[in-house]
Amino acid sequence: MVEHSLTAADGSILLQSGLTLQDRHVQALPQQLLRSPLEASLALPDFAAHALLQDQGRQLLSSQPLLHLLLEKTAHRHACLAVLENLPLNHSLSMLLAMLDQQALLEHSLLCCLLSLGLALRTGQSSILLEQIALAALFHDIGELYLRPRSATPQSGSKASQWRHRMAHPLIGYRQMLQLGPFAHKETVALAILQHHERLDGSGYPRREKEKQLCVAGQIIAVADMATQLLLHKSHPYQRLDIALRIIPGEFHRPSVSLLNRIVRQLDNSPAASQTVAQAMDGLHTLLKHIGTITHLLLNLQEEKLSHAAQAALSRCMSQFDGIQRSLFSTGMQSGNQLGLEEDLQLEIMLASQEINWRLRNLGRDLSLTQDRLAADDSILFQDLCSTLLDSPLADG
Repeated sequence: MVEHSLTAADGSILLQSGLTLQDRHVQALPQQLLRSPLEASLALPDFAAHALLQDQGRQLLSSQPLLHLLLEKTAHRHACLAVLENLPLNHSLSMLLAMLDQQALLEHSLLCCLLSLGLALRTGQSSILLEQIALAALFHDIGELYLRPRSATPQSGSKASQWRHRMAHPLIGYRQMLQLGPFAHKETVALAILQHHERLDGSGYPRREKEKQLCVAGQIIAVADMATQLLLHKSHPYQRLDIALRIIPGEFHRPSVSLLNRIVRQLDNSPAASQTVAQAMDGLHTLLKHIGTITHLLLNLQEEKLSHAAQAALSRCMSQFDGIQRSLFSTGMQSGNQLGLEEDLQLEIMLASQEINWRLRNLGRDLSLTQDRLAADDSILFQDLCSTLLDSPLADG
């Protein structure tokens, strides 16, 4: 229900107070610039935010083995539920929670929240930080709610332009959180939301900040968000997480990575391999060919006359590409010796190939942001490289 009239930036009334918000309104509102945040103008009289968090939190604690091991002590589980029960959810935050639930984003947000709390408890963070981490993790993706629907349409624009649009969501979430009325530590919570896609080595986004610039809350949520994405949205989640943790040194909060490494190894990693040896090896060979193409494009760019800014961009890209190749070499897969003889090895080849493939695509996203800042002539020279990096030869699985 519309509790306060929705007013456009020009002062015109879009919806009068007392009206029920309908689907046609929801479709039209994203095209309007509102004078105040949408959630501040809505009301859900029967929505019980804390009860929803408690109920779904308990469900996740019982259904997620990794979460159960992370919070194996009863005291830790009770501490997490107590934090959820006492979160300072003002009117706007409660409306945001309802929006996450309505958009089927609450499971991801709440699992990320519980994993973040577990990592914070197990790595010795202060009790004061727990509430801040919980709020930031619970609402870490609210920026996604404010992206225009067209950005989610695969046919709309190039892959690079789609990702440039989506990569703005941490900044949108940060700005939105700062507008959501008074609550304790609002600036700290907003900062953690802003930084949840940053990486310690500066390879993240949106600001490419490095370890010394990143708050602990944002670092912990980054680890939890990565784990949540694998647990909820990928096949073989524990094997994928194990591989990702082994080949990402220097990117994530080290105590959290070390802790998750130990926990993942306790979980059942027995493979359910659906690929044959030939299929696993074909995927690896496709990936190696893709890497060869990228190498060729990078060498060609070195021969071009580039501006100082473009040379810096190329140097950064080559450094990141070199790191990805080192990750591949660390697995030993590139040699092809005695690979694929057993089911667990087949699965590891497949998953590691997909992880490296994802990292190459992520490098393409990073490069697409850099392209926007280059002069037109330089930007054109980088186009083939950017498109190749974004053009994944393997399915994610």
